[in-house]
Amino acid sequence: MRELTIIEAVREALGEEMARDERVVVFGEDVGKLGGVFRATDGLYERFGAERVIDMPMSETAIAGIAVGMAMRGLRPVAEIQFADFIHACMDHLVGEAAKIRWRTGGDWSVPMVMRTAYGGGFRGGPYHSQSVEAYYAHAPGLKVVAPATPADAKGLLLAAIRDPDPVLVLEHKRTYRAIRGPVPDGDYVVPIGVAHVAREGRDATILAYGMMLHESLAAAETLAAEGIDVEVVDLRTLLPLDRETILTSLRKTRRLCVVHEDTLTMGLGAELCAIAAEADVLDVPPVRVAMPDIPGIPVDDVLEDAVLPNRQTVHAAVVRLMDARPSRASARAAYDPGIPQASSTIEVALPEEHLRRAVDALVDACRAFPRLNATFSWTGIVEHDEVIVDLDLGPTAPARGGGTITLIDYGASGADLAVPFVRPGQTAAVRIGAVRGGRAFVTCAVDHRAVDGALVGRFLAAFKAALERRRSPEAVRAG
Repeated sequence: MRELTIIEAVREALGEEMARDERVVVFGEDVGKLGGVFRATDGLYERFGAERVIDMPMSETAIAGIAVGMAMRGLRPVAEIQFADFIHACMDHLVGEAAKIRWRTGGDWSVPMVMRTAYGGGFRGGPYHSQSVEAYYAHAPGLKVVAPATPADAKGLLLAAIRDPDPVLVLEHKRTYRAIRGPVPDGDYVVPIGVAHVAREGRDATILAYGMMLHESLAAAETLAAEGIDVEVVDLRTLLPLDRETILTSLRKTRRLCVVHEDTLTMGLGAELCAIAAEADVLDVPPVRVAMPDIPGIPVDDVLEDAVLPNRQTVHAAVVRLMDARPSRASARAAYDPGIPQASSTIEVALPEEHLRRAVDALVDACRAFPRLNATFSWTGIVEHDEVIVDLDLGPTAPARGGGTITLIDYGASGADLAVPFVRPGQTAAVRIGAVRGGRAFVTCAVDHRAVDGALVGRFLAAFKAALERRRSPEAVRAG
């Protein structure tokens, strides 16, 4: 394993494959002596000469057409289009010819070509050097479209693309070229086309992303984790064909979907991803999409460009909205079940021996912030109560009387360090404080999972802990 940038990984893949397979030819505008506008082909001209590293005129149509011809005559061409904004001149050759040759000839001919291009904003390139074009080409059966987000995938997917018997479009986000560094395996390896990767495991919601938006999504997920929301982030890697199995496996676990892409919203790849989830009936609440607004291009002004591009803040806000969405009655799979399906979470808090009064007050504060835990579930709806009434259970000599909206259990020093409370009928949550040892205790919250999900429990416990510890004495706060 070495650490490389994405541009270094691309350059290494091209060099290794040209050395391994003499059929591989690299060509495009300024790819020879200059080494490419982003220096992806730097040094290849000196290694392999002008017959295999070819500077082309400024004609994307010619570059694409020659690539199709070379591939059909037995070569493995890798054509570079400097910016994705210029690739539309290639569309007839890519979509009308390369993507259809195998189908129209009954498998007699194929087009094993690769087209690489740099896409995406944030590079201060204005409307003609910043477009995200993936939706156009992911709509073309017969093409394969990949969008690596890490150096290992940039190399492994490019090698897989060069060796693929059919045309592959490789989208490289220009902001990642030198900003993203990571481990790359030694030796020859490929990343299979059509296989997504779970970049971060989680239980509360799924983010589907690719390219630079993967890194923005991972950053948002870390912030959300500190707030009690555990997000799973799936790096699609391949946009055509999509890895439906990995996508649906994640969604069946989390049942909430946020799609993040830099392309414009309407008719973007996110719409197809949402359709996959809808057709599989795996969501409890409607999905959310984070995308660029429907404007013709990236603004020239830097401030405006930053304003329209999705980022970790907009992803964070979208996931919070997603977690606050209430499951529909239909999503409860409305077959009547008289039992309460419980789920629980635990947090550690700092507490003095005498803490009961402040615990009750803190619980009231947390319930007011998260009224779903101060509620009653029924199949016809969930009623969130305006008033917080705590049923206090102090053990066999002072059990809870009932009639409250939430239960607090605290058996004091004689109780267990850690125990799961039972949710009472008519309530959606119960909280148990374990025995205080050395100024600390474990707090467990159990919930009716039909009304409250794991992310909300985490946020509720974080609020309870904050309220509880704010009520410590100044001396205790200073002591940590």
